[in-house]
Amino acid sequence: MPPAQPGQPSSFWLTNRGVVAICFLVLELVFFSTDSVGVPAHAYVSGDVGGTPYLSVWFMVSFLVPAALIMPLLGSLRDRVGSKAIATFGPGLFGVACLISACATDPQLFIAMRVLQGLGAGVIPAAAGGYLGGQLGEKYTPMGKGLVALALVSGSSLGIPLSAFVTWYASWRVLYAGLGLAALAAVVVIARLMPATPGNPQAEIDWLGYGLMSGGFGLLALSLVVGNQREWFNSPTYVVMLWSSILLISLFAWRVVAVPKLINLRIFQDINYCISVVNLSSVMFFLFMVFAIVPRFLMVVVDNTIENYAWAFMPFVGTAIATGVMVTPGVSPHLIAKTIPAKKKLCTAAILCFACTTLWMANTSAQQDNNTMTLQLMAVGVCFALINCLEIQMSFSTMAAELMTSASSVLFFCTNIAKALSGGVSAAILTATSQGSWERFREQINAGNPALEAFQKPLNAHPMGIGGDGWSQGSLELMNKAISQQVEVVSFINVATMVGLVLLVLSVLPQLHRGNTP
Repeated sequence: MPPAQPGQPSSFWLTNRGVVAICFLVLELVFFSTDSVGVPAHAYVSGDVGGTPYLSVWFMVSFLVPAALIMPLLGSLRDRVGSKAIATFGPGLFGVACLISACATDPQLFIAMRVLQGLGAGVIPAAAGGYLGGQLGEKYTPMGKGLVALALVSGSSLGIPLSAFVTWYASWRVLYAGLGLAALAAVVVIARLMPATPGNPQAEIDWLGYGLMSGGFGLLALSLVVGNQREWFNSPTYVVMLWSSILLISLFAWRVVAVPKLINLRIFQDINYCISVVNLSSVMFFLFMVFAIVPRFLMVVVDNTIENYAWAFMPFVGTAIATGVMVTPGVSPHLIAKTIPAKKKLCTAAILCFACTTLWMANTSAQQDNNTMTLQLMAVGVCFALINCLEIQMSFSTMAAELMTSASSVLFFCTNIAKALSGGVSAAILTATSQGSWERFREQINAGNPALEAFQKPLNAHPMGIGGDGWSQGSLELMNKAISQQVEVVSFINVATMVGLVLLVLSVLPQLHRGNTP
């Protein structure tokens, strides 16, 4: 194919480099969409393969944790085997695992394939970041670095309604098969068109350091799930996992200082990168706590099916992608926030806006409606896109091209492990909130409670129905449902309030960035 000509940026996408870049964007969209497949879709999987609600929690964890843990290894692997090898093998493994999981008939096989999906998909952000941010040429590098962030925002937001719509109208098997086929198609093109990048077989890999890192952070993330399911410190398993994780993380910290072979420490010489790693890890931890509770709230309290739950998220998707496009170099015809000072101010405003929106979301009740939630999600979409796009752009703005794979792997490791940990913390708050819920909410359940109006009508003519201080066996089910809704509301309020207050403080973090380069 002919090379791109000066003054004709559109022709770039017809070159080999442009086509490969498109394939990496497709892989990023597939990865972040899979990353966002949530509770509703996995509820269908659980019912179809014979899992329990407790087991379905592991459907998500078994993907998130391996995907995060493989990332810090990728810089060293690229040095040893070359960029092309990791860019084809990882996504290829993901695609094959998706196709096998689509055929699963028992939960054990599905979880095993989710682990392989995670290991394969965890390669994608680092490989895409290395190529888009380092191999498009000087003219297109700012655009490539911006596209890394835009793909994250687009895939993460699209994955929520996409998984719901496909699951509702077709099947979760179609969802996973489609994701797998899309990944494999992109891998075939990359294998044909991406230039060979031989590695150095003599390059060292610190396997001990990697073992300490993966063991420590992996056990920490898994311990949150075990703690939620086994009464925390009353479970010897949880106690052993927690203290083991702390010991391994401490040893890993010592290993990084003593033998810095696992991670290329040159990436930390870039002050903007260091600030973004801290900012994104901190902000995204709390941001994902909100994402963890909204789907369940929409299902349990607002009485959505998976179908209209997906429709409620569509405005969120539209605002997130449109906002992301507006701040992406080379994509937006009228780029907003071109310089680092402008990005700092807009990112700070976005975190403040997200904090206020979260506090608005905390002002809720069991009579919440979809229209209000839709408006709130639209505001969240704008903030989500600005925070991610601007921080990722600032993190890579002064990063050397040859370090982009290592920089991407560490940055996305931090955000993904933050997502895994925040989900566990959200579940812990839900567990703590629901303890003693009968005593807490029983006094609120009476014949005149508005929450029961929809359920009282069928029983009004029944001689043993609701009446006075007496409750029939038939009304007990209604009480339990109303109590469960109230538990969900209180949990939602607790999480949203905490997140909003913390984000008010964290909004100052973007101001720490340095430099005036775009």
